[in-house]
Amino acid sequence: LSKGELKEFAIAVFDLNNLKAINDTQGHDAGDNYIKESCSIICRQFQHSPVFRIGGDEFVVLLEGEDFKNREMLLEAFNLQMEENLRNGREVISCGMEEFKPEENDSFTSIFERADKKMYSRKHILKGTKQQTT
Repeated sequence: LSKGELKEFAIAVFDLNNLKAINDTQGHDAGDNYIKESCSIICRQFQHSPVFRIGGDEFVVLLEGEDFKNREMLLEAFNLQMEENLRNGREVISCGMEEFKPEENDSFTSIFERADKKMYSRKHILKGTKQQTT
C-alpha cells in the first residue's frame, strides 16, 4: 500500500461451507445455486462494499466508508445469521475480517493473510457446532 493512499479499510474473507458435499450429493446445479445464494447473503450484509469472487467458493469484501465504520456490528450480525443458517440447514459461510493498520506498515497481502486465518478459525468453530447439533 502506498503512503499516498492510506485510508481506513478492512478486508473480509469468506469461504462457503459444504460446497463439495452439495456438488457431490445434489449435483453442480445445486452447487451453483448455493454459490449464488451465498453471494447474495454477503452482498446484502455488506451492501456498501465491493464483493469479489476469488475462487470457486471464496469471496473477498473490501470494507470502506459506512461498512468500515460499522464493521464489528456487521460481522457480528453476519456470524449470528450463519449460526441460524447452520441450525436451519441453509447456506453457511465462514468469515474472517482484518483491518488495515498503518502503524504496522501493512501490506494488502498481510491483511489478507490475517483475515484468511480468522476465516479458517471461524470455519473450524462452525464445523464443531454442526457436529454437536447432529
